[in-house]
Formats: sequence, structure tokens, C-alpha cells
Amino acid sequence: MRPDPQTRALWEMLSDLLDLDVAHRYIADMLAGMDVRYDLGDDHRLVGTLCPDMKLTLERPDPDVVTAVPRSGEGRGLLLDLVDRAEVRDAAAAWTGRDNTVTARTDRGDVDALLIRPDGCVAWALPTGQDLDATTLVRALGTWFGQPA
Repeated sequence: MRPDPQTRALWEMLSDLLDLDVAHRYIADMLAGMDVRYDLGDDHRLVGTLCPDMKLTLERPDPDVVTAVPRSGEGRGLLLDLVDRAEVRDAAAAWTGRDNTVTARTDRGDVDALLIRPDGCVAWALPTGQDLDATTLVRALGTWFGQPA
């Protein structure tokens, strides 16, 4: 708020930085709370963060639908199977009434599957190509959505 040369120089530098996509995204994510990470007991970099926006091409029931990950708060989780891994869907089958399981394609190359809480927070992630440890998925489902039906 000071109208002096130092403040003006700082404002010009910040303005130049915000012209860069990387800096603009960093500031926007920070203001939106996307840089917050809750400790959910998993060291995967997405677990405990808000799910980043991503374009999805649904495999079932309509392969032509393109949508974004919803942040609904309806009380149901979302299990995203991003590479059609039946063992992921099978491990979560007992929670069918408490989460929606969706098989979709995306351009993300760092995860094969994500469990997303109703508030948009990633509760579990399966890194690309990693073998499924069903106990970690079952633990996350039990923690956030109760005992299986």
C-alpha cells in the first residue's frame, strides 16, 4: 500500500511472475487450498490433497462421455479405476453402496487408481504399474466409508 519505488518494483516483479503459467498455477492453487495436504497415513503425494482436476473418458456405461471428477459432498466416495484393473474393483466390491466405482481413461500417467472422499480429498492412490495391496485400499474404504455392506 506504500506508493514508494521499492513497493512499485516489487509489484512489477510479482506481475511479471504471474505472467508465467507455472507461477500463476502455483499462486492460484495456493489461494484455492490445493496446496494443503492432510496426513492420512499414506506417503503418496496425492493422498491427503484435493483431487486435481482431470478430464476423464468413461469406459462404462458410455465410452464417449467426457467429464471432470465431481466434488459433490453427497456422502459417497468415488473409486476411479484409470487403467481397467479388475482387482481394484473386486477389492472394493463390498462398499458398492457407499462409493461409486468408475472405470475411465485419463491423460494422467502417475496413478492407476484413486479413492476420492466426497469432499474431493484423495484417500488412497495406486501408483502406475504397482501391484495392488488390497489391505491398504480396504483400510481406506473402512476408514472413510465404514464397514462393508
